[in-house]
Amino acid sequence: YGPHIVHFDAAGKTIERINPFGSGTGGRKIPIVFATRRANRGMEGLAITPDGKTLVGMMQSPMYNPSKSAVSNSVVLRILTFNIASGATKQYAYLMDNVTLTGVSDILAVNATTFLTIERDGLYGGAATNPAAFKKVFKIDLSAATDISDPANGTNGKLYGGKTVEQLNDLAGLQAAGISPVTKTLVLDLLKDLPAIYPHDKAEGLALLPGNVLAISNDDDFGVVDNGNSGFAAKILPATGTVDHNRLYFVKIKL
Repeated sequence: YGPHIVHFDAAGKTIERINPFGSGTGGRKIPIVFATRRANRGMEGLAITPDGKTLVGMMQSPMYNPSKSAVSNSVVLRILTFNIASGATKQYAYLMDNVTLTGVSDILAVNATTFLTIERDGLYGGAATNPAAFKKVFKIDLSAATDISDPANGTNGKLYGGKTVEQLNDLAGLQAAGISPVTKTLVLDLLKDLPAIYPHDKAEGLALLPGNVLAISNDDDFGVVDNGNSGFAAKILPATGTVDHNRLYFVKIKL
């Protein structure tokens, strides 16, 4: 999916479709490098800053830039900022905690430079075998991060010593290329900080309520999974033995 940014008017009519594929409408575009996104791991999160001026998109996983095999050890994700009035964009590097994770499932704007993200694996909390080990909310800050945009808007983006940003792999690679990623601080560990087991596999939604109360929602996949035979089976939570449903968790956090 995507990345696409779709602009609607108040009546629900599409005004413009903004993407990197050359198939958009309205003239504005996302940088071409975003077309190298991994299939089904596109712009998983999109936030708007409180001043209403900037959209901030978060890629779910490292892009296949320049190829799948070339980035197999990469934890480098891209953040895209899009000025709503002008269409001007900037890009920043975000580092996942480890290469085995599914990636980042959402991004929430706290202010113009500070955001919250969900970073997770794809496993079920509380499962008897192979239980979830990583579902965390981080606070990130863009203010001191390097803009990694490519002025030439090339297919693979700006190169550093002949390598794409994704090929730099990790913090050491970024630093050697003179790139500062966004800063990242742990805010909440869903597997340790809740009063009961977090049983879901997909923590995928964030909202910040008054009093610094964070609402976290899950994706239940409509309560079904692939049965391995071109059909569906009920999506059962191992920890509870019940079908997965959408739930909201409310947690007071410190920012």
